Amino acid sequence: MNIEFIEMGNVSETQTVALNRLRAVVYPPEVLATLPGISFSWASAQWSVFVWDQDDLIARVGLVVREIVDNGVAKKIGGIGGVMTHPNRQGQGLASLAMREASRHFIEDLDGSYALLFCRLHLVEFYKRLNWKSFHGQVFVEQPQGKIEFSANGAMVLDVKEEAPVQGVLDLNGLPW
Repeated sequence: MNIEFIEMGNVSETQTVALNRLRAVVYPPEVLATLPGISFSWASAQWSVFVWDQDDLIARVGLVVREIVDNGVAKKIGGIGGVMTHPNRQGQGLASLAMREASRHFIEDLDGSYALLFCRLHLVEFYKRLNWKSFHGQVFVEQPQGKIEFSANGAMVLDVKEEAPVQGVLDLNGLPW
């Protein structure tokens, strides 16, 4: 097993093909149609953690860093999105491994105050086991029609350089991730 931390602007053709292949098996059209966030515009990841089994990409976590407004104060935070594990490899700890690696990069390389992700209700317990906490405030994001409150998925936060807020108002100053 091999883990890579990749800047998405520098991905190779092989990595792009592997990511597209993984995305297609994790989110086939019939699954995509059921997701609550399907009608939203999403930010692209700036970095990814890729977990490989030889030449097969078996898990991926996307990372974003952005300056947001946290209860009226500008903060640089990290974001997690696009967490995927190949369906045949789920339940083997691969997403946990990739998430721990992503958290390490937020601490060591990306210098965010804390991190935020959005997830569906059935994934909350999984993220709690990785030290994420539910955020019980309002999160605002940009969409083509303007700024909106985002509530399609729940928000969770992770302490990185400081304790993450669990309530209040966050303005992500851009698309959700």
